[in-house]
Amino acid sequence: MAADSDSRFDDRIVSRTEDYLDRISECVGLLPRLLETYLAEGTDETTAGTDSVAASIVNLESDCDRLKRDISGQITNADAADVGLLNARIHRNSSQVLDLYQRLDVIANVAERIAEELVTVRPPRDADCFDRYVEMAGFAIRGMDALSAAVSRYVRLLRSPSRSGTIADEIASVRGIESAVDELRNEVVETAFADDGVDRPLVHREFALLFDALCDAMEDVTDTLVLVSSTEAWITTEFDDRGSDLE
Repeated sequence: MAADSDSRFDDRIVSRTEDYLDRISECVGLLPRLLETYLAEGTDETTAGTDSVAASIVNLESDCDRLKRDISGQITNADAADVGLLNARIHRNSSQVLDLYQRLDVIANVAERIAEELVTVRPPRDADCFDRYVEMAGFAIRGMDALSAAVSRYVRLLRSPSRSGTIADEIASVRGIESAVDELRNEVVETAFADDGVDRPLVHREFALLFDALCDAMEDVTDTLVLVSSTEAWITTEFDDRGSDLE
């Protein structure tokens, strides 16, 4: 801890940010295991495995909260000696940077809510709906991978007064994934209400909306990154003629 407290301000921000992104990614990455464990246990009387995975997600979300407070506090409380000329970009964009961390926190919050709702509500184990949930969780993992790369690169660019770079591909990937999850959400709703054979269709609709909210939260982070590019020439966040290939 002493070595960390003595490190440079920008090194601490980069290190803490990458830790933060790793924890959020772990939250999201546990969702397929959560779903598969719940399906494998098969009855509401045997859910110890599901409860354990859900508890891991809740604990990771708490780690995310702690890291977000730490990073935000370091940026907010930084003085001139901390910032200096090398970190002028951080100082100039501090409000957007703080908003970025707040929006990242929403991703972990939604992952936690999915876990808590699953162990509380115990949705019917409809195979078709759960297949879609697993697909949505897989897309969310891919989206978080792309988003982590974008945010990490952005924060590293903030520490340099001369470097420039692009995160356009990663942002396009997140947006494409969000659109794919929208389609899966609609499929779940259609399946759940297609006939009377599906038990508690409103519950399935709610879980589909939660997974959709997870990827919406990722897209919200990209919107914050795009906002930065509207006033800064050192970072490119969009290409007019490029898209994302999800195949």
